[in-house]
Amino acid sequence: MNRRSVLSLSAVAACGLSLLPGDIAAQQSDMDGVKAVSNAFYTALAALDGGPSMEKIWANTPYVTLAGPRAKSFMVGSDAVKQNWADGDKLFAERKISISDSHIHIVGNLAWEVGRETGQTKMKDGTTRAVNNLVTRVYEKIGGRWLIVSHHARP
Repeated sequence: MNRRSVLSLSAVAACGLSLLPGDIAAQQSDMDGVKAVSNAFYTALAALDGGPSMEKIWANTPYVTLAGPRAKSFMVGSDAVKQNWADGDKLFAERKISISDSHIHIVGNLAWEVGRETGQTKMKDGTTRAVNNLVTRVYEKIGGRWLIVSHHARP
């Protein structure tokens, strides 16, 4: 067998190994996990509970970041992000937002999602606002669980 044949067979074997049933199942499990956290994010937004719902889906690390649609800079660290939800939830009477056109990509223990957030909010003063944001969210698999490590939304 010549060198070119060996390289071709190696490439074919590598492709075949990447499609082993266990790998496909693990990839699907990770995709399902990221989607579950994404859905939980919008459920937590609607909860308006001052943060406990969000704490369940955010990593508790010094490197988490958040920049919401009205933010002028990034909040960095778990304490800053927790305070954001505690303060921000007090402003709303209702928040109904969902994601569409979601695209998720996973590499190892990191995943990212981009999409469009749409919906409506009602403030405590009775005013309503339409939501139409582009969103990027980054997830990290920590201790076997997918958690949010960064969220950035912009109109």
